[in-house]
Amino acid sequence: MFKPRSGELVRRVRMGESSLAEIAKRHRWAVELLAPRRGESVLEIGCGHGIATGLVLKAGADVVAVDRSGKMVAACIRRNEGLGRLTAFESDFEELDLGRFDAALAVNVDFVRHEDRGWARAFGKAVTAGGRIVLVLEAPTIRTADRFALNAAASLAGMGFEVDTQLGEGMVAVVGRRR
Repeated sequence: MFKPRSGELVRRVRMGESSLAEIAKRHRWAVELLAPRRGESVLEIGCGHGIATGLVLKAGADVVAVDRSGKMVAACIRRNEGLGRLTAFESDFEELDLGRFDAALAVNVDFVRHEDRGWARAFGKAVTAGGRIVLVLEAPTIRTADRFALNAAASLAGMGFEVDTQLGEGMVAVVGRRR
């Protein structure tokens, strides 16, 4: 399990209720596909305001959330106070060595649209054998969905994941399990 180092944004909060705003379908779908379990360690990339983070915490999993924006990291921490154990980082995911996780997810992070910084390799290092990964993208067009699904699935397969793709209402998911 991930052990935080000193100087990092760390928030340990007691289990409780939170006033989560209305949850977008993409967040619900991603967490349903991930199916987090109590006591698991889950890595979330591109945590944004922490909507999916809250759903994972409510399932009883511990979450390490990463976002490039300090404002989003702070919003994620504020939104999820009282829901469980949350550790949050402002950083590029590919540059961190966070240890190993039972599962990982990213919602609306279009890894394949930009220059490859080694995102698939980083997930390959972070997710344990038998661990799960879910990438969900709300795609404006079927062309965007196809591009994302095909490229993300191929990249993850190259890192030792068995992958499948699924279409939702205006969304696509790449779901994998680490061999």
